[in-house]
Amino acid sequence: METPVKIHRLEQDDLELDKPSSQGSLQDDLYFYKLIGGNASETDELVENLRALKEEKNLLIGIFRFPFRFEGKKRFQIATTQYLRMKEFCDAVIYFQSDDFMELIDSQTTIREAHSTFEAIEEHAIQSLTEIITNTGEINIDFHDLHTFINKNKGALFVYTVEEESFDIPLKYMISTPYLPDDFTDGKQLIINIGYTREINMEMFRQLNLRLHDLFSKAELFKIGSYLIDEPGERFKITLIVNGIKDPIEPPDHYKKFPKYKELYRKWQRIAEKSKRRIQLIRKKS
Repeated sequence: METPVKIHRLEQDDLELDKPSSQGSLQDDLYFYKLIGGNASETDELVENLRALKEEKNLLIGIFRFPFRFEGKKRFQIATTQYLRMKEFCDAVIYFQSDDFMELIDSQTTIREAHSTFEAIEEHAIQSLTEIITNTGEINIDFHDLHTFINKNKGALFVYTVEEESFDIPLKYMISTPYLPDDFTDGKQLIINIGYTREINMEMFRQLNLRLHDLFSKAELFKIGSYLIDEPGERFKITLIVNGIKDPIEPPDHYKKFPKYKELYRKWQRIAEKSKRRIQLIRKKS
């Protein structure tokens, strides 16, 4: 019997560092941690939050948005450091460029409307991954598939869902939007999940698979999932998870990763502190 999966959505101010550990339970925990980069005051908190989450052995996916270039060079430099820190602690990071989002709106769009649009795109990525591991089908892609897929090639990841009634136009134009990474179709690994309505026939299914394999010819196919959308008509819903894409930035010369021995020492300190608190609680109860 598969263990249940619990999905958590967190932003910078959501985390309680002293929450009870879920280790040893029958629960798989998938965390999405969102951050809009660029505020220097949030870097230390970001590191502490991610460090605490990883100590619980959760599957941790970062959702990172780079600031607009017009917000200044310094803010973008800070965001670069925060993105690299997120990569150090997260199993995978899905990144978005605010400048790419600008192509989805016009000059008269209000700030509030723009913010809602950008949030909806990020939420859609989270929802796509959530649906894949929680919805059952003929061939399932479950939490452990996703965990193995990510751990084979940790780093930048992207997920995109397209839903169409007709695939008459070239697939590369259909799977196209301003915020896709430039090398989305050149990733190292690929998961495909295909939903289909009741009137889809085997020839349509075959043609779609051939076109997908041709478009992502450079990627190692990790798994294909499929499921019925119990509705009339001829419609596909395709979710693509691509792993092993390039980072959008290069690490600056001054950037240094946290030494592993220091991370191990900090982990030992936190374990010791938790044990101390447990002993104190037991003594109070006795």
